[in-house]
Amino acid sequence: MSEVQDPSGLRIGPVAHDLLFENEDVKIWRVNTEPGQMFWNHYHDHDYVLFYTTDVLATSYWPTEGDQQLWNSRYSYDGGAAGRDEPGITTRASSVFFIPGTGFLSAGYVNIGRTPFVAPLIEVKRPRRSDQQAVGFMRSDALVGLPIPAGTVHLVENDRVRVFQTTLDPGRSADMRPTLDAAIYVIEGSRIAIDEEDEDGAQRTVEEDRLPTAGLWSPGGPRRRLRNFGPSRYRELRVELK
Repeated sequence: MSEVQDPSGLRIGPVAHDLLFENEDVKIWRVNTEPGQMFWNHYHDHDYVLFYTTDVLATSYWPTEGDQQLWNSRYSYDGGAAGRDEPGITTRASSVFFIPGTGFLSAGYVNIGRTPFVAPLIEVKRPRRSDQQAVGFMRSDALVGLPIPAGTVHLVENDRVRVFQTTLDPGRSADMRPTLDAAIYVIEGSRIAIDEEDEDGAQRTVEEDRLPTAGLWSPGGPRRRLRNFGPSRYRELRVELK
């Protein structure tokens, strides 16, 4: 993770740690903040989807005392995790967010929990259409605290994106469904088959090994079905662009 110095003297870094994939439409990142690690201030110039794969307890930091007092007034934590004892926010695994890009400076944070903060972060570089200008913040905690559900779960949707989680045990398959252009983050990898059917009914199957933490681009068009014929569970986050 490289950082730069902005005119105010603050250290500024990218939006996440690892850039896994980029094209003209999206950037697929992985957030991976170890306990006790600090993440820099950063700018979100693009709309993005953030999906937590782990629980995280974090505290923000800002360059002024007033901003820090605002944070502390909203949330508090007593526990001293990772050798620290300060106010923080707990966010649970399976929380999903859509956050509009503002171009404003976003505060950095410190992971004050006992476990790494790991999350795919998908930036949508494709410009908004005229009918997408009013899209706003969106969050869902519907799966928090539940066992990871089998099959495809429609997590959230707005005028900009549709977000799905697909989880397949070995030998299982998802339903055949229409697809849009999509960014895919592989949470748990396996060997899969992708069955495709175009609008004329022509079919084909592609087999591939998908490794954990891979970022992939899937062009829309044909109907598709995933089948897991590897030895381990397969799980992905899919962000479709509307």
